[in-house]
Amino acid sequence: MTASGPRRRRGRILISILLLLFSIGVVPLLWTSYRLVTSSRDSLELTQREMQQDKARGLSSQVGLYVESLRDQVAAVSRTLEIDADRQPFSELVARVREQEALKRYLQDDANLVYVGVVDTGGNAAVSGLQLQDAAIQEWLQKGFERGRHGTSMVSVPLVSQSLQEPVIVLGEPVRAGERVLGVVLAVASLQPVRQMTLESGEGGLLDVYLVDNRGHLIAHSDLDVPLQGDMSEIDIVRFFRESGQRTGETVPFSIPAEGGARKMLGTYWAVPDDSGWGAIVQVDEKTAYYDADVLFRQSMVLVSVVTALAVVLGTLFAGQISRPIRRLADGARRLAGGDYGTRVAIRSENEVGVLADAFNVMGEEIEKAIEQIRQAARENKELFMGSIRMLANAIDEKDPYTRGHSERVAYYSACVAKHLGMPAEEVEKVHLSGIIHDVGKIGIEDKILRKASALTDDEYEIMKQHPTKGLHILAAVPLLKEKAGAGLMHHENVDGSGYPEGLKGDDIPFLGRIVSVADAFDAMTTDRPYSKAMTFEAAVARLKFLSGKKFDPDCVDAFDKAFAAGDVTPAKARQASMASRQFEIDVLMGGGTAPEAAVAAADASAAPV
Repeated sequence: MTASGPRRRRGRILISILLLLFSIGVVPLLWTSYRLVTSSRDSLELTQREMQQDKARGLSSQVGLYVESLRDQVAAVSRTLEIDADRQPFSELVARVREQEALKRYLQDDANLVYVGVVDTGGNAAVSGLQLQDAAIQEWLQKGFERGRHGTSMVSVPLVSQSLQEPVIVLGEPVRAGERVLGVVLAVASLQPVRQMTLESGEGGLLDVYLVDNRGHLIAHSDLDVPLQGDMSEIDIVRFFRESGQRTGETVPFSIPAEGGARKMLGTYWAVPDDSGWGAIVQVDEKTAYYDADVLFRQSMVLVSVVTALAVVLGTLFAGQISRPIRRLADGARRLAGGDYGTRVAIRSENEVGVLADAFNVMGEEIEKAIEQIRQAARENKELFMGSIRMLANAIDEKDPYTRGHSERVAYYSACVAKHLGMPAEEVEKVHLSGIIHDVGKIGIEDKILRKASALTDDEYEIMKQHPTKGLHILAAVPLLKEKAGAGLMHHENVDGSGYPEGLKGDDIPFLGRIVSVADAFDAMTTDRPYSKAMTFEAAVARLKFLSGKKFDPDCVDAFDKAFAAGDVTPAKARQASMASRQFEIDVLMGGGTAPEAAVAAADASAAPV
């Protein structure tokens, strides 16, 4: 049966209450605020569109009427000259006009005309007004004369007079006698009234209002600091106007480059109702256009924030009355699940939470009793298991009086090596178990070989070398024991490959086998055998170091040397390990407990140089 994964953590009561308060209070308020702000913004946008269209349409109409009036005045001069030309040759008429300065009255009648002249086809001219020497103006006067000679009227693009420091236009009107052109009337008119119209339309800077010609160049702007004749064709709304064919009006959102990022704008363009290709443009920053809606939005957010904060405070206070006892109960349950079976919770409540707390406490008492029974059973099972193992080890040792206590000592030495290798207590206990059963295969070896006082013959030695394999066969009946400690049976393998039964080499030898190998050899060297006398512990350790890397694993030998230097391996402790009680205290070895003082004292008292 596979363990189920952790259940999804449920939300806290506080969160549930806050969600409820939000859903019935904050969310409707937020939705209402959103709808109100959206409606206000839509209304402001509609109003702004209508206002901009009125401004643009009105300005374009005023400009169109003004330019038309200028053309009419120039045309009136031409018609008057045509009438007079019926009485005398036109060249004489031009000379008389020049002598009488007859053109001055046109300048006096309309201050917006700064220059008026009439030129016959021969180049004779009569002029009045300012003689503007600007190259662009002179160029357009020449163009007006040439077009007039061919019978075509002309209105130039807006020009900026450097001498007047104001925009002007050049107008040309042919003087005819039937189909024949007699001369041309030329005029330079100021566009200062157009600038004034544009300035007034800006409402003191609330709106950006400007006029562009068919090239996208600036004619007039509501901000007098903006230089005239600037190229505005790259601005989106001017581009939209030019792409529309300069014959329609429309309100569009667009952006203009600015420091810190593009500014969002709302603007309207409207074509001047003539063939000039000029257009009036009204635009405003969206922040300005929707200021009232933005203020309403901020006020709504403040209100929503206050309501949200109030909901959080009230929800927290209310939820605390419910969640605190449940949280204490949950903490108790976690402690109980973590192994603190004495956990109880004290909750004074007459509601269902109090009933649940009482039931939890009863459950805790029953669990504590059951756990103690399980622990007792586990201790008994472990004692039976270890007793069975030690009984098996005793049976092996009793077959050979010279090796009595050998298995327990090897187990103890192996555990010391594991400790100084830095292995955890659980692994040290496995190593100790492996040491106890390392010679279990000797049960299958004849007593006459085991008890033989003299050296074994080659045939007997070959039989003796079979005991690791026989041990594996014996442990096959207990798979768990074989898995945990069976690797220790390989303690006769040497790191240089000269051992038995399989001739394994280096890391191919199981680690448990390499540990037990060092412990087994040390005990063999420090106990009396029929064929050899016991060495001192110091001599045996020196021998292990000599064979390190050849017969024994260097790390294991180094760990054994550390155990010897730390006082874990002494004759007294070796005697204690092989005492009849055969009780191995893993916590004592690992530093977590203290061995019975009487046992240590008895072992030390009986210890003698070996």
